[in-house]
Amino acid sequence: MQNNDTKIIEILKKFPDKNPNPVIQISVDGILKYFNDSSKSIIEFYNLKLNNKVEGVIHKHLKKTILELENNFEISVHNLSFYFKGFFTEEIELVNFYGTDITARKVIDKFPDSNPNPVMRINAKGKLDYFNKSSLYIIDNLDLGVKSNMPKEILEKMLNEKDQFEIEIADKHYLFNSVKVEEFDFFLLYGTDITDKKDKERILQKLSKYFSPQVYNSIFSGELDVTINTRRKDLTVFFSDIKGFTTMAEKLEPEILTNLITDYLTKMTEIAIESGGTVDKYIGDAIMIFFGDPESDGIRNDALACVTMAFKMKKALNGLRQHWKALGLAEPLEVRMGIHTDMCTVGNFGSTDRLDYTVLGNGVNLASRLESMAESNEILISENTFNLVKNDIDCNYFDEIIVKGKSHSIKTFQVAGIKSKQHSSGKFQASKDGFNLMIDKNKIKDLDEIISLLEDGIEKLNT
Repeated sequence: MQNNDTKIIEILKKFPDKNPNPVIQISVDGILKYFNDSSKSIIEFYNLKLNNKVEGVIHKHLKKTILELENNFEISVHNLSFYFKGFFTEEIELVNFYGTDITARKVIDKFPDSNPNPVMRINAKGKLDYFNKSSLYIIDNLDLGVKSNMPKEILEKMLNEKDQFEIEIADKHYLFNSVKVEEFDFFLLYGTDITDKKDKERILQKLSKYFSPQVYNSIFSGELDVTINTRRKDLTVFFSDIKGFTTMAEKLEPEILTNLITDYLTKMTEIAIESGGTVDKYIGDAIMIFFGDPESDGIRNDALACVTMAFKMKKALNGLRQHWKALGLAEPLEVRMGIHTDMCTVGNFGSTDRLDYTVLGNGVNLASRLESMAESNEILISENTFNLVKNDIDCNYFDEIIVKGKSHSIKTFQVAGIKSKQHSSGKFQASKDGFNLMIDKNKIKDLDEIISLLEDGIEKLNT
């Protein structure tokens, strides 16, 4: 018994009450046996009492230490961090926990003065407590110093925009990461100079103005090579222009003319992009758009999207007319549109120094021809396009035209409107001077009688 008491006395000598670091002793059955003055904040935080059972995180680490699974751990108490190491003394069935205050070390780890990027420390009152040498550009341009109030813009972003935000300071652009250091109730701001990245983004944004969004995205995603490269594809090509625009332009001041054409082209382009079209080029007031490249939904859907786009443009003209009239323009805003679907050559054309992503072929020429034949505020489509969209679009037969390079005449159709879901596909209507024909198969009761009437009409035409 005496030998055992001697051992206990020797062990207790390891626990001087004046130790500046926390020391806690717990029995193997989880009873708090001892703690020194430096441990009081921890004991109070976890609501522990001498000779009472220890619960929670400390009890968990007690078990691990006894089983030799793990004998070290960290805990946070209020604004302080502690590192504990546990030692199990089997002879007296006690576990001794020796703690070290690692708060300062953790802060230093987060806050290296040698960081090549800007680092600033801001206290709970919004004042600058510290900055490293890499922050001098920011400090100088914001006219800051130690104990200065940080700019309201930075404080608001730091508090309201979570962990990351961007700010432009003088000629530079910075990305900041905000870290709250709970131990001392302050924030660390870690900055990164992203000026070069932002400059490149601005350049790319300017370049994007010269490309259709689909072409731009294809180039910068790597899907489209910036080399002379073409392919044959089924495309639907669209042309439009403002009737009498040249005469109109001669009467207007340059500033007014520029504003008017900008409003018109902007609205038409918005509709084209929303519809999935690739805007090829502007030729004065004329617009060339194609569907089916670089992205395609299939030849039928591409054609339907193009005709639907043209109809939306036609409707949008009403608002533009009112705007032009309010600006004092007497001439009416009237637009002609032509659409044709055909096999075309599409891709990068040009020289080794300058490329143009465009479409070539007879299909382009025919779409342009249809546009020039259209009446004011009329959409003309070819038979190719009509055959693809006739179940969804109301059309009237217009005429047959002779096209250079084609051995037969081309039928053309006027777009009357978009069919509703309830609209029957059994209707057909066509008109010309001296001729009007409307057929509704849903209302025909005697087909032979109708055919007889048509035959009588053809006979009279031939006499």
